[in-house]
Amino acid sequence: MAMSKAWAGGLLIRLVRPFTNTWNFLREVWQELHRVVWPSHEETYTFTVVVLIAILIVAVWVGVLDMILTKLVGLLRLYQ
Repeated sequence: MAMSKAWAGGLLIRLVRPFTNTWNFLREVWQELHRVVWPSHEETYTFTVVVLIAILIVAVWVGVLDMILTKLVGLLRLYQ
């Protein structure tokens, strides 16, 4: 009889452990979110503008390279 109680207790622990681990993880995530220093409105606006300008510069750069390489391949008649 003692063996079955120990087995049942072990089974219960194995069934509950994943939920306990998940709950602990979510609690720690919530605590960590309270420690985050969120950017101000001005910082967010500035970072957004910087990212948009960087995207525009890279897009123009890739476009110019594409145009140059297309003209070069056309001049060399490397495609049919």
